[in-house]
Amino acid sequence: MKNATGQTPDRWLSLELEPRVEAARLARQLVATACARWRRDELTESAHIAVTELVNNAVVHAGTPITVEVTLHGDELHIAVHDRSTQPPQPRVAAPTSYGGRGLALLDSLSARWGWRPKQDGKVVWAVLS
Repeated sequence: MKNATGQTPDRWLSLELEPRVEAARLARQLVATACARWRRDELTESAHIAVTELVNNAVVHAGTPITVEVTLHGDELHIAVHDRSTQPPQPRVAAPTSYGGRGLALLDSLSARWGWRPKQDGKVVWAVLS
């Protein structure tokens, strides 16, 4: 099995979610379990933020079922969110008074790298934390 970035992980967890408000909370629970199980507690807070942004974007912009994968490859924690929309993520420059629009910028600032790739049935947006 390979993760979203094409690497074979040392460890892997996944979760299927419906596009609902509680999806991000459930994804954070998955990330917390992974970080604790794999002894990467120092990444928990950043992983919570990353998975929240990725899942909330999928809920708001795709509105389709979501698959969250958390994998460990060496010392790197990979978080991937697969949705059924073919529309690529669109980074925006948010106005200072705007409520949202900062998710991908936030993801960029806290991850070692992030990206996306198309799939036959949608796309995967992923982030790597180290």
